[in-house]
Amino acid sequence: MLDCAIIGAGPAGLTSLEYLARFHRRAVALGAGAPKPRLLFIDRTYNLPGYPEGVKGQVLLRRLRQQAEAMGGTVRASMAQRIEGANGDFTVHLQRGKPLQARKIILAMGVRDRRPDIPDIERHDGHFLRYCPVCDGFEHTGKRLGILGSGPSVARHALFLQTFSNHITIFLHGHSPDTLGRYRKTLAEKGIEVHAARVVKIIDGKREDAADPDSNYAGAGVCLEDGSEYPLSVLYGALGCDLRLEPVAHLGLKLDEDGYIITDVNQETSVPGMYAAGDLVSQINQISVAFGQATVAAVRIHNSLDDEE
Repeated sequence: MLDCAIIGAGPAGLTSLEYLARFHRRAVALGAGAPKPRLLFIDRTYNLPGYPEGVKGQVLLRRLRQQAEAMGGTVRASMAQRIEGANGDFTVHLQRGKPLQARKIILAMGVRDRRPDIPDIERHDGHFLRYCPVCDGFEHTGKRLGILGSGPSVARHALFLQTFSNHITIFLHGHSPDTLGRYRKTLAEKGIEVHAARVVKIIDGKREDAADPDSNYAGAGVCLEDGSEYPLSVLYGALGCDLRLEPVAHLGLKLDEDGYIITDVNQETSVPGMYAAGDLVSQINQISVAFGQATVAAVRIHNSLDDEE
């Protein structure tokens, strides 16, 4: 039996695997063969402590895996399909292969950002189209920034973007400005433009102000269905995200009003023996936060196993 099965092989999953391996615990991180993780949509991040020159998402993920495996941790491509059982005796059913038995579980499956329905948008995902101004807004200081979404949420995002620039435009993508509610007046007072028409295409064109000079992507603005064009440095998506909770959807985990997992200070969920770390937890979605949560969960699991032995 495993001491811990880690569901997910992103920053949180691999960090918890490294720590548990260093405690000489039998642990495995599942899901290395999952659909493209969020980290791989980052061409280069500059807000991760210790990387003043920035680091590419794929490089960071590879280093995290190498470090965890060097400590004796195991990473498997198999994905968890369903988790059953209780504290001390969980069963993890896989999409391929025999079920795994584990005394503890760490959930680190991450989330899926909702991508806007714009033709050929996949080519711009993680480049011109971004999702996290906390992560990379600084690199676009003073530039023209767009944000696509609707409702009070997109308004709050737009106001936050003024941390970095006074040139902010909201694209409601076919929704009425009335969805902005009480924020509509505030946005006007702040000089934030609002356009209701749908975005129908991304304007191609290599930009001289790309945050990552090594990047070869193109994206210089958006075109609306009425034919109007708006030059932008970046378009942020504010359509929300979907949590990857399929393996535990039947367990009745306690969630917050936005659907994120609620944990205690030790990262334990409402299901005893099941912990959670990373973007699916009710906290700010940041790699550095995922590192910390994963560390807390791994240390707590190690100590609790000692207490139970």
